[in-house]
Amino acid sequence: MHKNIIGGLAVGALLASSAAAQGSGTTAAPADSLQINQIQVVGTHNSYALPADPRVMALMAPRLTALMQSMVKMMSPAQAAAMQDEHPGGLTDMAQTLDYVQMPLQAQLRSGVRSLEIDLQPDPKGGIYADPLPYRQLREQGVTDLAPIYREELAKPGMKVFHVADLDFRSQCPTLRSCLTLLKQWSDSEPDHSPVFILLEPKMSGLERAIPGATTVPPFDKAAFDEIDDSIRSILGRDRVFTPDDLRGDMPTLEAAALARRWPTVAEARGKFLFLYLVPGMNLPAFTPYLDGRPSLQGRMAFVQGKPGIAHTAFMLFDNALTRNAEIRSAVQKGYLVRTRADIDTADARKNDGSRRDAAMESGAQIISTDYLTAPNVYANPYHLAPFSGGWRCNTRTARCPPTR
Repeated sequence: MHKNIIGGLAVGALLASSAAAQGSGTTAAPADSLQINQIQVVGTHNSYALPADPRVMALMAPRLTALMQSMVKMMSPAQAAAMQDEHPGGLTDMAQTLDYVQMPLQAQLRSGVRSLEIDLQPDPKGGIYADPLPYRQLREQGVTDLAPIYREELAKPGMKVFHVADLDFRSQCPTLRSCLTLLKQWSDSEPDHSPVFILLEPKMSGLERAIPGATTVPPFDKAAFDEIDDSIRSILGRDRVFTPDDLRGDMPTLEAAALARRWPTVAEARGKFLFLYLVPGMNLPAFTPYLDGRPSLQGRMAFVQGKPGIAHTAFMLFDNALTRNAEIRSAVQKGYLVRTRADIDTADARKNDGSRRDAAMESGAQIISTDYLTAPNVYANPYHLAPFSGGWRCNTRTARCPPTR
């Protein structure tokens, strides 16, 4: 443990030195001339989250843990290996897996965070998430002081933002429109901010197949995808978003434009957001409503995670930087944007183990997500990944960076 603490402090000092050398980037033209695939930013995972009521976790987490364990037993060896790679902690204790605390969104952005992750739950009629199963069951037991949720907002029709229905459902901004409004308010206050990468994860199901009485999550259909695009346009405005059309230009495909490195410079992307869809389980057929008739995302507001050789691929995801480091380095050197994670499922932070974080930083992934921006963290040890001064730093894998002091 002593060695880990020293190592964590040394890495923190190194990162701080690098950030200081880069400076804010607001006046240094050579730095601002870097393209956005030539920088690195620190982001957060499930950025909107509020801690769950501990009684909800005591009631629901054992059920979900048992469900996950039974699912793994039914997987093929390849599926089980993929699950282990994405969740190296094993998902053996869901209460522990979900035990993290995020700063307010605007505080994250003001501190230099430049990537946020937003989970999306369809609610076309409104109200289906307003009375979660564990709250009903706890009230039946006489509990009256449950952690508050935004019932009035949840009752309205429209896309909702939280992690898992009936389990991890407390959110700083329970609707997509309220989250986007917070982004706009911050952007209005800092109009020259460096580009912000917003990761969108559509939730295709809940716990309804495994837990009686759990909410049935509506399908993520064309109307749901269109609602998201329309919300981004109406709240942020088209001019504040760098879209697939902006990257593609006159190139035949979006992937061709990424491989040609047609990404904007930091200067050109100031004041803008990029929206990037994560594809859970690489289930691309689920994105047919978004891609239908738009193989390179023509007219769409967000990029979609893909694989090499697919027309829309400009953005890729490799969560585990320890096992996928070579793939990350190859992808960023070719011109793709890549997201990876500094820590996964709280295990790295609990152990004060910075090896995955260090691999992520070294890999060249442009977007590095963490649940721990400050030290000491919520487990009272030094593990963390602080945002960069000004929101970004030069990426040594894709650019010639000035030496650090």
